[in-house]
Amino acid sequence: MTGSYGIPPQVLWPLTFFAFAFGCCVGSYLNVVIYRLPLGMKTSEPRRSFCPACRYQIPLWHNIPVFSWLVLLGRCANCRAPISPRYLVVEFLTGLLFVAALWHLGFDWKVLAAWTFLALAVAGSYIDIDHQILPHEITWGGAVAGLAASLLVPGLIVDGGRGLNLLHALGGAALGYGLIYLIVQLGKAAFGRIRMQFAEPEEWSVTQPEGAAEPVFSVNGEETAWGDIFGRASDRLLVTATELEMDGRRWEHVQLTVMEDRLTIAGAGGGEAEEVKLEAVKAMRGKCTSVEQPREAMGLGDANWMACVGAFFGWKAVLFTVFAGAVFGSVISLSLVALRRREWAGRVPFGPYLAAGAVLWLFSGQKILSWYLGLRAGGAEGAGL
Repeated sequence: MTGSYGIPPQVLWPLTFFAFAFGCCVGSYLNVVIYRLPLGMKTSEPRRSFCPACRYQIPLWHNIPVFSWLVLLGRCANCRAPISPRYLVVEFLTGLLFVAALWHLGFDWKVLAAWTFLALAVAGSYIDIDHQILPHEITWGGAVAGLAASLLVPGLIVDGGRGLNLLHALGGAALGYGLIYLIVQLGKAAFGRIRMQFAEPEEWSVTQPEGAAEPVFSVNGEETAWGDIFGRASDRLLVTATELEMDGRRWEHVQLTVMEDRLTIAGAGGGEAEEVKLEAVKAMRGKCTSVEQPREAMGLGDANWMACVGAFFGWKAVLFTVFAGAVFGSVISLSLVALRRREWAGRVPFGPYLAAGAVLWLFSGQKILSWYLGLRAGGAEGAGL
């Protein structure tokens, strides 16, 4: 006899406690990943977590997931600087998601695959919110994990052998990447440039922050990662600069054409343009009156993430996730606008919405899809079709 969720009643609550505690511990590690990975730091060096304010390495008894944050009232035990509530939220959320997966799938190999994916979804979402990037370690690393899971976990995607599940995983990964890549290219063709004109010259710069994986372009206080500007070899960033300072040299009233790996500087009076390799440039800044910047409908990081989703759950999950992510994004953005938080509506990248759509598929996607198909079939019968 089994209890709810296919788990014997006598072990249901012990397993639930284990899943929550294990999830909170994983969430504690995810906090390390979320903080360090975008900065180019190793998650294993330093070995202990540290206070972002005083760099105090936190001892084990002050690093118990959820409990320590509550006992210390969200402050560093050494310098008493506030520790963001996000650390608590990530740990608690991961614990709850692990419990939900256990109750949904039971305690078998599938739940280990689900826990792996949920950890990737939490880490990727928060990194994307903070830095507008989805690191390859999360996306392509997750895709590899999904393919491995399709071979190791029987019936992960469909009922059948490991070979059939691997084919579904490969097809799902290819569809996930290809679909978003197509959307990116179509969006770029339709809405592919941002044109900004300034009545008075505005500050602009290209710098590479310490520990960052790529340079950042900044104009009028807005920052854009290099990879979000240059998605194709043909992309160009055009800057009409009244001032340009670059490694001790200075120009006035020039037109910059910036490519992913080089730039050209043309004077206002015409003549031959000077070409400079960007690898030799430490930083550049100045003032400008106009900028023409490529932009993406979505980033290629989203395409990589959807390859991960497809590898874990197959092609149906890809289509469901893209649709659900669009719905989540629309509802949340419109709600923020209605609450007069318009500035926040444009800050949240699409990755977290796709992650939410994939999590919804994990827990209820098949039921929602069956309900929708039944509704369609009923409507067709009612219409005499």
